[in-house]
Amino acid sequence: MTMPDSPLQHAIANAAGRIAPSWPLDSLLASSPYWGLRQQHFASAHDGLQRLADSRLHLDESDYQQAFRDGSIRLPHLQAALHEAGLHCAASDWLSQPATEATRQPARLLQSNWRQDPAGHAGLQSWQQVITQQISQCCAAWFDHDQAEWQPDRHGQLYQNWLAEMRIQPVPSPDPALRQAMQQAIATLPEDHHSLLDQAVTRLQARPDWLADWFYVLLQRNSGWAAWCRYQGWQAELSGGNSSLLQQLLAMQLGWEWLLDDCKRDADSHWQHWQQAWHGQAVAAAPARGLIWQRAAELATHAGLLAQLAQAPALPDSASTDIHAVFCIDVRSEPMRRALEQTAPGIRTAGFAGFFGLPLAIRFAGEDHSQPRLPGLLAPSWEAVMPRLDKGLQEWGQFERAPLSSFTLVESAGLGKVGKLLRKAFPGKRRATLAELDPWLNDKEQAMVSAGRQLGSDAIITILQTLLPAMGLGQSFPRTVLLIGHASHSSNNPQASALQCGACGGHGGHLHVLLLSDWLQRPEVRAGLAAQGMVIPEDTVFLPLLHLTHSDELEVLPLDQLSPALQQRAASLQGLLEQAGQRARERRKGQDGIRPDIDSNALLALLRQKGHHWAETRPEWGLANNAFFIAAPRSRTRTLDLQGRAFLQEYDWRQDPAARQLAGIFGGPLVVAHWINMQYFAAVVDPKRYGSGNKLLHNVVGGRIGVFEGNSGDLRIGLSWQSVHDGQQWRHAPLRLAACIDAPATLIAMALEQQPEVATLVANGWLHLYRFADKGMEYWQHGNWQPFTLPQDAATDTGNTIWKS
Repeated sequence: MTMPDSPLQHAIANAAGRIAPSWPLDSLLASSPYWGLRQQHFASAHDGLQRLADSRLHLDESDYQQAFRDGSIRLPHLQAALHEAGLHCAASDWLSQPATEATRQPARLLQSNWRQDPAGHAGLQSWQQVITQQISQCCAAWFDHDQAEWQPDRHGQLYQNWLAEMRIQPVPSPDPALRQAMQQAIATLPEDHHSLLDQAVTRLQARPDWLADWFYVLLQRNSGWAAWCRYQGWQAELSGGNSSLLQQLLAMQLGWEWLLDDCKRDADSHWQHWQQAWHGQAVAAAPARGLIWQRAAELATHAGLLAQLAQAPALPDSASTDIHAVFCIDVRSEPMRRALEQTAPGIRTAGFAGFFGLPLAIRFAGEDHSQPRLPGLLAPSWEAVMPRLDKGLQEWGQFERAPLSSFTLVESAGLGKVGKLLRKAFPGKRRATLAELDPWLNDKEQAMVSAGRQLGSDAIITILQTLLPAMGLGQSFPRTVLLIGHASHSSNNPQASALQCGACGGHGGHLHVLLLSDWLQRPEVRAGLAAQGMVIPEDTVFLPLLHLTHSDELEVLPLDQLSPALQQRAASLQGLLEQAGQRARERRKGQDGIRPDIDSNALLALLRQKGHHWAETRPEWGLANNAFFIAAPRSRTRTLDLQGRAFLQEYDWRQDPAARQLAGIFGGPLVVAHWINMQYFAAVVDPKRYGSGNKLLHNVVGGRIGVFEGNSGDLRIGLSWQSVHDGQQWRHAPLRLAACIDAPATLIAMALEQQPEVATLVANGWLHLYRFADKGMEYWQHGNWQPFTLPQDAATDTGNTIWKS
């Protein structure tokens, strides 16, 4: 077994560290597939991805050229991008230079790449396809604990299971001699993954200077399953443990390289070509042309918003407002906040992380598996135990999944299934129920609230003392506080949780606002807060609401034992909420095939129907076209129409002398927004690797693990094509997030010092950092704050830029 501090182990750790996790379907929160590359500069990561994985961090140059012809990108943007990259030439001259990057051929960096003999039992596949398929099917069976009734023997580890399969499966080659030789070679493979890693490296004579890169290329052959193994490791680390699954997956990949090595080492051998391919790897000497265009596109969009932020009047908040509404920072909340403020100008709104600071997980009684309801960066601090789902539903689910059920299900069910099929084929126009929004909760609102009472009052008071000031409360309270989570509804969609609240672990936010509002009504909690100087007036009520993002509705959620005062207050607000929803929905007219002249009732019915319809591939656009993160008082942005492109986080630096609150925003909401931004970015710039393809072809793997596109291939990760493309053009412009912070430079520096991961993201160009200054906006570049200036005609608006494809 290799010693932990050996060069081999360092290379394994280096390669594994570049792999980012991918969450399962039932909690498909957004995550950056580039998270493991954050220690590298954005340009260096692009070079490595291009050389090692035939991937990139920008669009085709033709897309940018089209944007240039359309006027979305202009010469000043290109000139500024060239200057940032250290290229001192005129943008017009640079444009006239020929593009050469498109002609680059991907290097063949695995010895198996050089095998040209036919593979597969019919000889119609390449060896790369055979390997990807075999390992993928092995992993699908091994990790499936929820779908198949026939389960593999899991007494050993993943590697041992793969080795056992290899020894009993026929060798996938039409060549009898090769089949016999490979079968003999399989028998010699080591029994544990540590030994295989040691022996394969020695046998194939991999050089130390490219060992880690080679391992990374091997893992990228099944990048989807590598991301799943990294997720398993991520979860283990949150619990204080560790996982060897990525190392075992690497051993399986190396096992195939071992088997396909013919042991020849002459000048024309596969091995010699493979070695030379690595010797020919060179680091790019100049910035990639595509990255210049990428930065110019970002500057074109940023300039418009920054100009508006610098010029917008900072409206004072109304001190006498009767209503304070707290929304999730999700970009879909921004249009609804604006609609609510326009409907009731005296209202005050604030943005806060959608899990409302409640680090919880839920678990059904009698089951081992719990489901976190918080950002993926965090581990839950407490668990709410829910009643079990109806036993009959569970047994029916098992019958549907059982082997050969496809031959007996319809006959057994008879006409009982017809009604359900007809309802799906002809969806209604009613509002989605909580059970449809979140099947885990099964419409048990009272159970949710009682589960939250497992915490004692002292613990609740401690939580609220931090939460309330961060939500713009604590010093004074209005008569009505609206706590607004959000959820989405789509049918027949394995990736439905990608449209839910990322801060809630890929679920709706209703559980959090129900619990929080219940806590804040309790007399003992209010008394405890008052003892700490936080006095809530007797007539102040906290109402839990849900923003249905697919239909842009605001719904008051039921509380157990709803008091007459709460019922009366909710009834008095109903007209306001309906008007705000109608105003928010108006922006959808003329888009996605919706007639511009459609009346309000028909529009609401249509949007509801899209969520119910099982053939609807685009019930809503989710967080597509996100581009900005703004941490500032709402007064900075209240006069602006941000087109649903900005995460809006409430923050007042005057109440944060030690920058602790800002550090919390950087380490939590900003990183979550960055993950969302990079997930959408990757699905557009590299959909083959970091997108899940056509959702019409999706087949669920393991009940909850992920999807195959079709019935084979690697596990697909990331967003589907339909989530970012409307059939004619991209609906998301892949731009790195622009974080705009209203705080003095010294305070931002203090916060970055407390959050070194975020400081690394900024320093390495994975997100852009701006601040409100006395005169305009400033940009963090090369370790200093610099005025952000572009010629006046280069500042475009913040409209929904989309890219031709």
